[in-house]
Amino acid sequence: METKRYIRKSVLKMRDELSEHERKDKSRRILEKVMQTSSYKEADVILSYVNFKSEVETEGLIAEALKSGKRVYCPRIDKEDMEFYRILGMDDLTVGYKGIREPMPKGECLLSGRDMSVQKCLMIMPGSVFDRERNRIGYGKGYYDRYLERYPQLPTVAVCFECQLVERVPAEAYDIKPDMIITETDVYKGNTAKE
Repeated sequence: METKRYIRKSVLKMRDELSEHERKDKSRRILEKVMQTSSYKEADVILSYVNFKSEVETEGLIAEALKSGKRVYCPRIDKEDMEFYRILGMDDLTVGYKGIREPMPKGECLLSGRDMSVQKCLMIMPGSVFDRERNRIGYGKGYYDRYLERYPQLPTVAVCFECQLVERVPAEAYDIKPDMIITETDVYKGNTAKE
């Protein structure tokens, strides 16, 4: 079986080859679908990655969530850990880990497990490769798997371009599937996902 590293490399090459126009258009279509889900509509809190390189662009979704009064938290990497910090706008982000824009680590802005237990949350997560069974290959560091291990009740929607889907992802026992994957053309969901 092909290794995760090989699959990741070949799929990311395809994603990188999308034109800027294609990426923007497909990102807009994906995010419109995300915002139509009841998981998004009912959430008070959105945990969203900040797009980097050729990823599905999340800035429009972040801006829309903030405008509609939702609280938005973005990830920050600190060595082996990932935590989410509240932002009030894109200006709250600075270049951090591997050139990715991240929020400043202000203690009062940190999203805690207690916060999550009393608020309706939704995580918008990235990934490099997916299959239709919702198996996922991340970027190789396991940040999202470890975070979701700590908060297994957190509803998750992964966003990707259709070109990032393969027939079968080699999954490990510790890999955590998103509840739903949304591409520009389709929605793939498990039994627990709310559309």
